[in-house]
Amino acid sequence: MDPFAITRFLDTVLAFPLTPFSTKLTTNRMDTPSVSGAILIDAKSGLCLGVAGKAKEDDAPQLTVSSWQACDSEDVGVVSLRGGRVILRKGENVLLGVFKDT
Repeated sequence: MDPFAITRFLDTVLAFPLTPFSTKLTTNRMDTPSVSGAILIDAKSGLCLGVAGKAKEDDAPQLTVSSWQACDSEDVGVVSLRGGRVILRKGENVLLGVFKDT
């Protein structure tokens, strides 16, 4: 996997944040809380594939385990971590975490 592709993807997530209750991208930053980081995790192994902003590689295992209970039938969930919220979105092989300050 191309590490630069992951970095570009995470930079895109930081530039166009997800709304708190949707997985649709929005460009209106005035209507959304501040996005402070993003993490991409291998959903099967729990290994970190890339981080940006406030996210840390060490968050990957905890978010992987948290996603098992936090994510609903549409594979979306929210967990608290280090004083903020992390919006989780599961894909077929990856888990995306978007860090938002509360």
